[in-house]
Amino acid sequence: MPSTELVFVALGSNLGDRRAHLEAARRKLANLPNTSVLAESAIEKTKPLGPIPQGKYLNQMLLLRTELPPNEVLEAGLEAEMEAGRVRAERWGPRTLDVDLVRFGDRVIREPHLTVPHPELPNRPFWLRELAELLLSVNGHGLPEWARVGASRRNHIRRVAALVEAWGMAMSREPDERARWVRAAFLHDALRDAPEDELARLADRKWDVSGLYHGPAAARLAEEHGETDTGVLDAVRYHSVGYARWDDVGRMLYLADYLEPGRSFKRKKRAALAARVPRKPRGVLERVARKRMTKSQENQGRVIPEEVEFWNHLVGSS
Repeated sequence: MPSTELVFVALGSNLGDRRAHLEAARRKLANLPNTSVLAESAIEKTKPLGPIPQGKYLNQMLLLRTELPPNEVLEAGLEAEMEAGRVRAERWGPRTLDVDLVRFGDRVIREPHLTVPHPELPNRPFWLRELAELLLSVNGHGLPEWARVGASRRNHIRRVAALVEAWGMAMSREPDERARWVRAAFLHDALRDAPEDELARLADRKWDVSGLYHGPAAARLAEEHGETDTGVLDAVRYHSVGYARWDDVGRMLYLADYLEPGRSFKRKKRAALAARVPRKPRGVLERVARKRMTKSQENQGRVIPEEVEFWNHLVGSS
């Protein structure tokens, strides 16, 4: 009996009737045998990638459930592109329709014509947003009921969650381990927009720096509401400063919080670092820790003991 897989497919168009092209691709995929569309992200307008001047794109991601193998879903996407009149004239050029397999269940595929998870996932913030939106509909991960966040912070949290999920897929981590990473991501800034006096009351490690209260406060509430994973709690508690005794959930959260693509500073450099994480996580971790410690020194006039211990642990064990 064929196995059923959850598949994330990205659609994009910046030529002709863009919405009609997306709708035609959705119908094409929905009509595949033994396949259904479980969810659709919102359609969003994005700037084009690459060096070629062109119009803005409409982008959307679909979540499919299918019994078909990856090559058959890919072939249907290529047929949809051809039916929309796509001409593959130049890399990064405009197109009537682009259909990309972003994820195919938990599979890691490295073939000449297909790479899954899609290697550009960490570099495309709109894909990360759309993936995060659909992940919530699949696995129930999300902000806790006690969260205190505005719209901007909520989007940051979702980008962090999507980024750690993308890294976990690229690193072939087991679903249970990836779920820990995503859980920590949704908890880490869950109180970031709470009043300062409330955070100070909840925080068990204040470090005499008001901007750092939210991690310890969120860890405390998470534990009070049933979170028992020490690694997840430590990741949330120390995500702003680092922690020498972290396991991978803490390290990945620390990286994603800094490298998620929605932050406005040094976008290209951070995107390059984010793309390297699945291949060289330790090297990227050292670079990011150095940058974050330097920033702490500039902002606070000092670094706190946990930061120093974390850095010494990194350089001492490299």
